[in-house]
Amino acid sequence: MERVVSINGRLLPENQGALPVLDRGLLYGYGLFETMAVFAGQAFLMDAHLVRLYSSANRLGLEVPYKPGELTAMISKVAEANMVQEGYLRVTLTAGSQPPGPVLPGAVIIQARGGIPYTGEQYNRGLAAGFSSVRRNETSPLAGLKTLNYLDNLLAREDAGKKGWGEGLLLNTRGCLAEGTASNVFLVSGGRLITPDPASGILPGITRQVVIQLALDSGLEVAERPVNPVELEGAGEAFLTNSLMGVMPLTMVSGKPVGRGVPGPVTAMLAARYREHIELVHI
Repeated sequence: MERVVSINGRLLPENQGALPVLDRGLLYGYGLFETMAVFAGQAFLMDAHLVRLYSSANRLGLEVPYKPGELTAMISKVAEANMVQEGYLRVTLTAGSQPPGPVLPGAVIIQARGGIPYTGEQYNRGLAAGFSSVRRNETSPLAGLKTLNYLDNLLAREDAGKKGWGEGLLLNTRGCLAEGTASNVFLVSGGRLITPDPASGILPGITRQVVIQLALDSGLEVAERPVNPVELEGAGEAFLTNSLMGVMPLTMVSGKPVGRGVPGPVTAMLAARYREHIELVHI
């Protein structure tokens, strides 16, 4: 089946999608995107993703040319047109063009894919990761935004893959742990859940926030603060989160085991709570 994409509300074959060559999203990476999981044919936590999209657009001076309800309908049409029951959707917002050339509005592009790109074996064994040489600039005006300026993340992720890691970990300019190339990082230490705070330069993930709330509801103490990378060595457990992986155990860092080198009980409990949350939302 040929995939279908939506560009400004128009459905067309994905290989026929195009942008004006003067669009600043293409020329300069001036734009935003959101990736959301699809379960039972529905985008999971779509409202939270759209709130972040509109908020981020406001920070960058971008206009989302559709109201949330209109965008929701467009997203649902793309999932249906591609017959995606389990998979993911990406919404991309570009900045358009500006003088001295012609002024063209930005584009809203919606794509869909079937399947989640993580395996049962990865959840059972946990991922291995290592520290990247790429640094996250926590002072950048783009910190905390999911922009099209994503090359740092891609290069760090490719380097991690070459080293046999499932994820690369980024430090910020102060040498503190920030995030993964495509994930947020959590440690379990001293009975507490610890994760880098937004001031560390992270993208505060939608799944990250859900997991924090699930942890609090389960009676865990949660600390959002600067994290020294050495703390990973002494952590009893660690895990990663993003919209597609949910809760993924992190069991090896730079060739050394985290805790016992296997998924830990707190990670397993939160992963189970997260799966229950998915089922509750889609009932």
